[in-house]
Amino acid sequence: MSFAVLRATLLVATVALSFNANAVQRTFVSTSGSDANTASNCSTIAPCRGFTAALTVTDSGGEIIVLSSGGYGPVTIDKSVSIIAPEGIYAGVSVFSGTGVTIATAGVDVLLQGLTINGLGGTNGIGMTAGNSLTVKNCTIRDFTGTGVYGTSAINVRVFDSLFERVAYGALFEGGASALVSGSRFIGGTYGVFVMAAGGASTKVEVARSEATANTTAGFYASSSSGGSTDLSVKDSVSSRNGVGVHTVADTSAARTNLVGNLISNNTGDGVLGAGVGVWFIISANTVVHNATGISTPSSVIVLSTGDNKVYHNTVSNVPGTISTLTQY
Repeated sequence: MSFAVLRATLLVATVALSFNANAVQRTFVSTSGSDANTASNCSTIAPCRGFTAALTVTDSGGEIIVLSSGGYGPVTIDKSVSIIAPEGIYAGVSVFSGTGVTIATAGVDVLLQGLTINGLGGTNGIGMTAGNSLTVKNCTIRDFTGTGVYGTSAINVRVFDSLFERVAYGALFEGGASALVSGSRFIGGTYGVFVMAAGGASTKVEVARSEATANTTAGFYASSSSGGSTDLSVKDSVSSRNGVGVHTVADTSAARTNLVGNLISNNTGDGVLGAGVGVWFIISANTVVHNATGISTPSSVIVLSTGDNKVYHNTVSNVPGTISTLTQY
């Protein structure tokens, strides 16, 4: 074999090895694994120990699968990936400082499924400041002084069937984020779902079949200022035993809140509270009961009602500005 042929053969082999090390579509982690197993691409028979090591050999768009119950540590995600703990497996992330799962890379799509993220001195559970989309499914996030999950740029966030417990801000969306929250619970924090926009950004959040309970300030909260706008829709959900059930505020910016088919009850303050020139409420088929005040809005707030809301048995049943009838078609 000539030297030229030998060199070409070695080059092909090197390229092939490099390609294989970075093109694994599915990797695995286990409590019995070792991070040294990145050399074997974190396979089912040679899994890695933690998410961070497995991520280095998982192809963009690939999956990291949890094989056994245990703790797997915080991770910074810099590529499109799914981290999945199948049903029946406990995948814990203990956060002693900072954020449990950090995402700050443009264009990435991330799925987190079946994780339990515990704050043991940490500030945030899951945070995405750059990227394309984040999906959180069947996760439990507890005991954070900051946020359970946040999206703070023009990204798409979806939260399905998850529990947020004793977190200051259960879910926080701002800076032009678009979010869907479905089948989730926000219990015992400061705010359940917090929506904010400023400086021209438009933040849009839809909540369906979810519950905000025992949050000291508000169950569902939206705020816009400095030319920003918020659109918050809450449908078929419960807001109970909070400071305020649903609270929307604005300066002269637009803050629109749509409430359909919700139970808003037993809040220590107002059931529905609005303040600011730019605030709109559209309310349909809600039950607002056993709050300190049912609906509290000054004259600057626009309230459009379909006329089928039940507001009763509140300490002060209704202190509205002007409620206009919204024609049903």
